[in-house]
Amino acid sequence: MELATSAKSLTKDTADFAKSAVMTKLFKAPTSESAILWGLLHIKIVRCKNLRNLDKLGLKSLIVKRKKDLSDPYVTAWLEDYRLLKTRFVDDDLDPVFDEEFYCPVAHVTEGIKFKVKDKDVVKDESLGTYFLPVQELIQMNEDGDLQRVGVHKVVYLDGKKSHGSLEFFVEFLPVRMLAHTMEVPGVYFKQTKGNDVKLYMNADDDGSAPIVTYGEDAKVWKPPRLWRDIYDSICSAKHFIYMAGWSFDIDQYLLRGEDLKEAERLSSYPAKLGDLLLKKSEEGVVVNLMQWDDYSSNFAFPGMMGTYDEKTREFFQGTNVNSMFMSMEGGDVNTIFEGQNKKMAFTHHQKFIMMDTPKKNGDGGKELLAFVGGIDLTEGRWDNRKHPLFRTLQMNHKGDTYGKCFRVSKENGPRQPWHDIHSSVRGPEALDLIQAFSERWTKQAPQLVGELVNLHRIGLGDATTLENDGGWYTQLSRSIDSRVNAFDVSVKQSFQNIKIDQMGAFGWTSASDKKAEKSRRFVTNSNSLLSYNRCLDQKKGRLVDTSIHMTNIHHIRRAKHFIYIESQYFMGSSFMWSNSSERDVKCH
Repeated sequence: MELATSAKSLTKDTADFAKSAVMTKLFKAPTSESAILWGLLHIKIVRCKNLRNLDKLGLKSLIVKRKKDLSDPYVTAWLEDYRLLKTRFVDDDLDPVFDEEFYCPVAHVTEGIKFKVKDKDVVKDESLGTYFLPVQELIQMNEDGDLQRVGVHKVVYLDGKKSHGSLEFFVEFLPVRMLAHTMEVPGVYFKQTKGNDVKLYMNADDDGSAPIVTYGEDAKVWKPPRLWRDIYDSICSAKHFIYMAGWSFDIDQYLLRGEDLKEAERLSSYPAKLGDLLLKKSEEGVVVNLMQWDDYSSNFAFPGMMGTYDEKTREFFQGTNVNSMFMSMEGGDVNTIFEGQNKKMAFTHHQKFIMMDTPKKNGDGGKELLAFVGGIDLTEGRWDNRKHPLFRTLQMNHKGDTYGKCFRVSKENGPRQPWHDIHSSVRGPEALDLIQAFSERWTKQAPQLVGELVNLHRIGLGDATTLENDGGWYTQLSRSIDSRVNAFDVSVKQSFQNIKIDQMGAFGWTSASDKKAEKSRRFVTNSNSLLSYNRCLDQKKGRLVDTSIHMTNIHHIRRAKHFIYIESQYFMGSSFMWSNSSERDVKCH
């Protein structure tokens, strides 16, 4: 309050001085050569010319028989030891054309961007040359002390030597004040949808002990939703399809416990045990497609290091109507055999979602799409509630479900490991995006079963407009995945545009002196016209990458005005600017 009150009493001159002092501290510290880049770097790597040939009579020519034996160049760009980008490598070419664009959110104190051109080789990649772009070439303030938009286009000599060849690139710095601060995250794969009904869950179940919360003018009482109960009911009501993706599924887990289980066993025609329930639905003619992570360390004799029950699931559904597929992470063409095997062993997609058709919530007799997405797998140890019992439920709700990785436990005596997590469900057009996300992975990693994907238009559930409801939620899906394991929509890829550097001349190119450059020009503007994302997917080593989780987090953190609350299994392990203990005091609690 004191700071807010005193700030109101500042004269305009004093306020301008204070603003100038803050900006000077930010953008000139810690050395005269460094500044903070806070915003977005838009970079295009155009081409290289007249590169040196480092492959002549090299190891590669002895191992691989080739018609040509030239350097296989690629380009990376760095802010100190943080890599901004990496292009694909171009085989046997001393004049490679890349034409690759990158959008890189930045908040980095740096002296500049270092471009490295390297030759891809069998044992160790070799340097073909470097170029350093000082950060001061990207920093320009207007009369009010606000950062401006700056673009730089150069054709530079690598290592400052014409004999080492040249690199052509375009770099544009967009300060954070010029970026969109809308609720919708711009420049990502899935767009915002409206007309959704969302339900938020805490833990897999609720035991009724939550405090009474009233809301609205008529003092409605909020009743905490029950995730596994809702999943069970929704699976039971599905008539056309059920899609499930998860890190782990345990076919022996009961979706209902206690009195709910007893009631279902007495009155319902559907079993509460997950595996039996999916079998029952598939026998009714419902398409059941299940994707589970393939633990590379598991086999028929060994359950695997991660205990995901993939082998048990595989055996249970073998020869049934349930389409169960087990998918590992895949290495790319640029990976060695060892690297590829390591990715299958150590990396996984932690996507956990379930989609199905379901009766409309308003009870008008129609049907709609329902999707569950979040952090809770349908597997051992996840069924829990706000009381998180350790011992007292071992012979009741947690009988045979005593999961514990913290220390050695017994199934009979525990203690069980508490499990706290969050989840959500959505009815409406957003469910179409979740189904697309599932279908893209299925198409890429289970191509032999693409015909098992349901035609949503054929069952009247393929039009986003007709799926809208009065729930009032605007939603947007984000994820982290790449083209090694995902078949991105062809129409989306076809919509990509390449920036035409000469078009930026609308802002007024001016020649910029650079003794190490064949060509150097620059523009400075306060305009954000022509500011758009030419693509909604990132690139890495030539493959397409959806980094929308990363982009979404940054976008909404930058939008925040009053507080930021983050809950995550894994959070801050390091930061670009945490070089010593004094800088690690980031005031996060």
